Amino acid sequence: MEIGKRRTARLLLCALLLSSVAACGGRRAALREGPPLPPATGPKVAIAPLENRSNDIDASGIIRSAFAAEIARRGWNLEPTEESDRALREKMGINYGGQLASTTPEQVCRALGVEGVFYGEVREWNKTTTGIYNQVTVTASFELYDRDGTRVWEGSDTQSKANVPHGGRDIGAEIAVHALGNLLLNPMTPYGQAVARHIAGKLPSGLLAGREAAAAQDNTTQDAVTPAERGGTR
Repeated sequence: MEIGKRRTARLLLCALLLSSVAACGGRRAALREGPPLPPATGPKVAIAPLENRSNDIDASGIIRSAFAAEIARRGWNLEPTEESDRALREKMGINYGGQLASTTPEQVCRALGVEGVFYGEVREWNKTTTGIYNQVTVTASFELYDRDGTRVWEGSDTQSKANVPHGGRDIGAEIAVHALGNLLLNPMTPYGQAVARHIAGKLPSGLLAGREAAAAQDNTTQDAVTPAERGGTR
């Protein structure tokens, strides 16, 4: 009995030490500066507030912020989200993603003065912690619309992880360690960020640039047509 108590105490101590190491590591990581962002190129785009179908009010903000950081890192010419949020609020009265159904992507692009807009949705943001079975699942999707309201791309991703104790004589201590580790070392944020990065990684470059070039060519062709060819009078 005494040996079992000592094992339980050691396991709990290890979990606490791991949480302290993770916290210190997080602080050190925050101090390191990442590589400089490449220069933004191509048509300007914005990311509209996400539709949040979860019970966590922070879910949409976490995924949207990570998606914005990733596409900016990949060189997309992104309108800062705080500026696009302000414009949507002042010009269209839109404060959150659920209100986008009252308008169209074409109108949103026009209000923001951008060539394309990303719509997104948090489909699942679940965390189950019972001690015996611990699982995290995050699912989200994004769509890109051009200034004409045409959907030119869509992508989604799911991240999920489950932890189950292995059993044995010290199963009580193992359950406690798993529960503590799940709460302290496996928060939801990294899963949401991973989902956003994976979706951004599926995004082809130059989607809107090609459409913009085609539109410019059409305008040039129309300007070259004479009034007589348009059916006008001399």
